[in-house]
Amino acid sequence: MPKTVLHPGLSVLVFFTLTAGLLAQQNGINTPATAANSFVQEVLSRAGTPSAVTLSFENLSSQSQEGQEATKAAIMTGFRDAGVRLVKPDQAMAEVRITFSEDWQSYVWIAVIQQGPGRQMVMKRLPRTERAGPQHAPTLTLRRSSVWQQEMPILDFYVDNQNLVVLEPSQVSAYTKDNGQWRLRSVLGITHGQTWPRDLRGRLLVNGHDVGAFLPGTRCAGSLSQPALDCNASDDPWPIDQGQLVAFFSTRRNFFNGVLSGPRAGASVGPFFSAAAWSSGDQPLWLFTGIDGRTRLYRDDLSSAPEVLNGWGSNVAALHSGCGSGWQLLATAPGDNTRPDTLQAVEIAGREPQVVSPAVDLPGSVAAMWPSGKNSDAVNVVMQSPVTGKYEALIFTISCN
Repeated sequence: MPKTVLHPGLSVLVFFTLTAGLLAQQNGINTPATAANSFVQEVLSRAGTPSAVTLSFENLSSQSQEGQEATKAAIMTGFRDAGVRLVKPDQAMAEVRITFSEDWQSYVWIAVIQQGPGRQMVMKRLPRTERAGPQHAPTLTLRRSSVWQQEMPILDFYVDNQNLVVLEPSQVSAYTKDNGQWRLRSVLGITHGQTWPRDLRGRLLVNGHDVGAFLPGTRCAGSLSQPALDCNASDDPWPIDQGQLVAFFSTRRNFFNGVLSGPRAGASVGPFFSAAAWSSGDQPLWLFTGIDGRTRLYRDDLSSAPEVLNGWGSNVAALHSGCGSGWQLLATAPGDNTRPDTLQAVEIAGREPQVVSPAVDLPGSVAAMWPSGKNSDAVNVVMQSPVTGKYEALIFTISCN
C-alpha cells in the first residue's frame, strides 16, 4: 500500500468519515457547516493556527457528489471564517489532506498534525442516524493491552506470561520476562533467496519450544530452547487461524491468492487480504476481505454465491469471547495505511452485520492482525504510530457487559 508523502512544512492529514445526509451528534442534529467549523477550530488549536493552508480532497464513501461538494464548502468556509487563507502548496504553512469515508455505525474525523519532527492527532466521532433498520446499543467492550514497541517492523508476535517472540523481516527475536521487563534471550536469523515484496507480511507459530514462520515464498522452522532456525524456499499454505482456515499466499505480493488448503482444500474464493471462519449455531460462516475492496460472506458452503458487504476495512479476525452469540469479528474500518485505524466488534446476526462494541480509535494504522489465544479468544494487532514511527504489538480481547 502506498505511503503518503507529507508537505515538508507543517502538515495536517485529516481523515473524515462521512456519508450523505445530516451529521448527528448526541445532543441533536448538526448541519455539515456546524460540525465542520467545530472540527476546524480543534485542528487549528492543535496546529498553532497557521495563517495559510492548502486543501485537497478524496472520497472513499458512498456520499453523493452533491453531498461531497456541500461538505467541502463547509470545511473551506470553516478555515476562512477562522482567518486562515487557502493557498497553493508552495505558499502554505500547512497542508490539509481530507478524505471522506464511512464505517457501519459512526462518522470519525481524524486529524494527524505534523509540525517539524513531531506529530499530534485530533479525533472526533459522531454517531450515524440515517442507517436503515433497527440500531441496538453496543453490548460488549473491546479490551486493549500493549505488549511491546520497537523501531523495526513487526509482522506477527506470540506472548505468554514469560515469553515474547517477535517475527521481523530478517529475524525472529525471543524475549524472557525478567523483573517485569522483557529481556532479549536469542535472535534467530531468517535466510531467504528472493527479495521481499513491498508491504511484507508474515505469520508466526509458537508451540512450546518449537517455532515456525511463514513469509512470502519462504518457510522457517526451528527451536527456541536450543536456538536454531532453518529457512527454505516454500509455497506451503499459511495457517490463518487455529486450523479452520489455511490458504496459499502470493510469493510476490501482500495477499492470499484465494486458493484454500487444510479442511477446505480445493476451494477457491478469489484473492483476499484477510479472512475469518466461525460458526453461528450449526451454521459455518466464512468472511473474506477481497483485494478489490469488497467483503464477501459465505454461509454453509464455499461453493455457494457469497453475500457482498460494504463498509469493511481490509483487516478482520474471528474472536471467540463466549459473549453474545459466542463469536465476534474484530474488524477495521475502510481506509489505507496512511491513516489511523478504528476497530470494532461485529456479529453477523440474520442478514445484516451488527456492531456490538463501541469503536476503539487507534493512533496509527493496523499493519497486521491475526487470531491468537488458546481458543481464539484474543486477536494480535500490530500498529504503526504516526507520531513515533514505532511498531506496537497489541492484544485485543472482548469482555461481556
